[in-house]
Amino acid sequence: MKKRVLMLYYSQSGQQLSILQSLAAPLVAAGHDVKFEVIQPLEKYPFPWSAYTFFNAFPETFQQKPLDLKPLTPAAFEPYDLIVLGYQPWFLSPSRPIGSFLQSDEGKRILSNKNVVTILGCRNMWLGAQEKVKRRLIDAKAHLRGHIALVDRSGNLISLITILRWLLTGKKGAFLFFPPAGVSEADIREAGKFGVTITQALERNEYSNLQNDLLRQGAIEVKPSLVLLEKRGQKGFSVWSRFIASGGSLHSTGRKIRVYTFLWVLLPAIFVLSPLLWTLSKIMLMTNRRQLSDEVSYYRQTSLR
Repeated sequence: MKKRVLMLYYSQSGQQLSILQSLAAPLVAAGHDVKFEVIQPLEKYPFPWSAYTFFNAFPETFQQKPLDLKPLTPAAFEPYDLIVLGYQPWFLSPSRPIGSFLQSDEGKRILSNKNVVTILGCRNMWLGAQEKVKRRLIDAKAHLRGHIALVDRSGNLISLITILRWLLTGKKGAFLFFPPAGVSEADIREAGKFGVTITQALERNEYSNLQNDLLRQGAIEVKPSLVLLEKRGQKGFSVWSRFIASGGSLHSTGRKIRVYTFLWVLLPAIFVLSPLLWTLSKIMLMTNRRQLSDEVSYYRQTSLR
């Protein structure tokens, strides 16, 4: 029986769309009706960004303040058997267009009582963003059946350099001894294997084992050091977002000073904390393995505590 699938996404660089197209290929090959719907802010974000514009988007993104979106096409409101939501994390939160969609009346109407699979493409830190997406999906009365996280496989500090170069110059390719930024082309191509698994669950209308099936295919890797880094990042970002937002209007002098202060504190902090927390995670795996292992296991599943 022919099924209907809606691919909802936001993408600046085109990477997320490529991921979704790869994921959708087995669904299309099986004869199912797949529709793509892009979520777009009314005021377009620049790409590549300037450093100030990028970091100035931080407070409202982290605090999940909604912005105005362009109207979706009528096709988005038609009945679907499955919705796939493709997004990127910004500042340990879902990107602001996606966060705005999830909070909107239109988003809740589209997602209500629907089976949903989430898939993201990012540098590496997505745990907090997915927790916020889970909460929004519950608020919309949607049913999260599966999650896939495609990440940059380079080390944390290497990927930080390459992603900043991509964001600020638009240059994604390899340079010097650095690899290309973002999710690898091989991983994007191989996303089709997850599409096969999703197709099988869709055709059976049976999702109880979908996440475990996806995990067996390598849909998620959670590094203990990044669990620790994100926990500290969420606390720090909560303080910094309030500090910057209290500096004045979006382009006021007071806010600019605070944004640049945040920029010059954040990057050195990541370079210092990353190796320290990697070491700490190794110690915790020896001294308190169960607690950290439980955290890793939790983030690999779709439930919300």
